[in-house]
Amino acid sequence: MITLNNLTQEQVEMLDTMWELDSYEDYDDWLESLSKKDRRMAETLQTMVIAEEMEKMLGDCADAKNVLSKFSL
Repeated sequence: MITLNNLTQEQVEMLDTMWELDSYEDYDDWLESLSKKDRRMAETLQTMVIAEEMEKMLGDCADAKNVLSKFSL
């Protein structure tokens, strides 16, 4: 489960709408129907969801993080 904190009611409603879409084509059509401001918010929310999911995946890679940390400056 993905958790995003400190969202406005409008952002929560937008995410609910995004989750209800059945396909990428539906998402793309919906995105195109939005105003520029709302499209930007939807794209930002999409990025936040992807980033959160990636963080969850990386959280399960403690050994890899440990090895990679040896190479960081």
